[in-house]
Amino acid sequence: MGTIVFISLYDRNAHGQRLMSANLKRAGHDVHMIFLKRYSTNRVASDVIEVGEYPWTGINERGQEFKYATNSLITAAELQILRDLLERIDPDVIGMTVNTPLRLQNTRVTQFIKSFSKVPVVWGGYDPTVNPTQCLPLCDYACVGEGDTTMLQIAECIGSGDSFDRVCNLAYIRDGRVLINRKSPLLRDLDALPWRDNTSQNKYFIEDGVLEENHAALNDRQVGSYQAMTSRGCPYRCTYCCEASLKDSYVGEKFLRRRSPSDCVSELRDAISNFDINEIVFEDEIFGMDLKWVSEFVPIYKKMVDLPFIAYIYPTRNIGKLLPLLKSAGLKYCCLALESGSTHINQVVFDRVYDRDLFLKTVFLCKQLEIEFYTDVITYNPYEEERDLQDTLDVLLDMRGGFDMCVNKLFILPGTRLAQQVRRDGKDIPDESKDKLFNYYCRLFWIASFSPNAGWAVRVLKQARLLRSHPQFLHMGLVEWVLRGPIGRAINGMARDRCEQGRSVQQRPEVPTACP
Repeated sequence: MGTIVFISLYDRNAHGQRLMSANLKRAGHDVHMIFLKRYSTNRVASDVIEVGEYPWTGINERGQEFKYATNSLITAAELQILRDLLERIDPDVIGMTVNTPLRLQNTRVTQFIKSFSKVPVVWGGYDPTVNPTQCLPLCDYACVGEGDTTMLQIAECIGSGDSFDRVCNLAYIRDGRVLINRKSPLLRDLDALPWRDNTSQNKYFIEDGVLEENHAALNDRQVGSYQAMTSRGCPYRCTYCCEASLKDSYVGEKFLRRRSPSDCVSELRDAISNFDINEIVFEDEIFGMDLKWVSEFVPIYKKMVDLPFIAYIYPTRNIGKLLPLLKSAGLKYCCLALESGSTHINQVVFDRVYDRDLFLKTVFLCKQLEIEFYTDVITYNPYEEERDLQDTLDVLLDMRGGFDMCVNKLFILPGTRLAQQVRRDGKDIPDESKDKLFNYYCRLFWIASFSPNAGWAVRVLKQARLLRSHPQFLHMGLVEWVLRGPIGRAINGMARDRCEQGRSVQQRPEVPTACP
């Protein structure tokens, strides 16, 4: 029997680690999970970006940059707590899930562990899978691909005293050479896996210089929220996404796999019986895409769970049937990602399926069904010209406000097709001359989200040429006050009067209207 420790930085949900923990426990192994700090985003201006850091950056409502995927630094006192805890547990192997934005923080923790321990450290997750040669100098082993079978084999090697060098999916350095072992086949039957490990036993939380044992929190969201996954994989191949690179690692295999509706609901029932849960958050991006799966899931969910839930929604040809079904089951909030309103950017740069009319149809169907939503926008793209930014702004204005938004600087993940394309085209050198243009349009994007009638404000603001050179004068608080103050109310009233005279245009939810 092996003793395995998983360390999770800034993520108490740690879905992958909790799944592997449950799988290892079922096989009789001793598993401990250490949560080192928590994750939060407050959308304030970002700290200085450190050398070696790959920041995932957003633009807040005031046009300021902020960093996702980070929080307060891990202190020397917290590292000492980690050392004392590891020496007490005395593990045979340490596993860490690493994503690229947190590679620097994971490197620091790994180097600290190696300063006092010879226990092998295995990195897993998207970053080691897509960028194993960059990660291997920083750890002992990198798991390239899914880690369920890999961690089981490692635990078996611990019991038999064998080396890890023959374990499937592992990469490592020997005699200066990077070696990558054969891959294990993808797990086809996700129902065969145990549900994620939600127990508090052998869970530890380190923050603010304090160690909490038998830690019961399930994630970093509000109390009562439960995060679930119903699938693995993605049907698309967006150039900026690590899923496409993962798919390339498993050519010839069925990459997109789905748990049965009954297994998903059974997990939720079990979680509800053990925790005070009042909402479900489905994390997989394809949750609302398959009409057959959703049609089977909804009646079981309504009968056995019947809690409001949050999910990702993707515009599909069946969206008119899917959304009412999901609404009837409790869908209260969703992500409906635009990314870019430019057909050129979506098709040529992102290799992303995009239908402007279908997207707007989905927007207005959400509004008709009173499903609140937010949209993602990706900008600061080296391939973006002003016409592409204007296309995105036009779509946001056609959405008629009343939605939340995340504006993100394009994150070029090393190892993806987009990273290769950017390097090939010489776009990896930042074009600082465009920064003001991007900043200007980001502020206009935010204005578009505030009100059903933001179009008139945008048209007026675009007449002020000074704002293009000095976008910092586009103060979001002032613009929001104007839109929602006396002038805005007057404009809304006129728009409402026009709508009363022509209600027929509202018969189709995909038709944008100026009605508040």
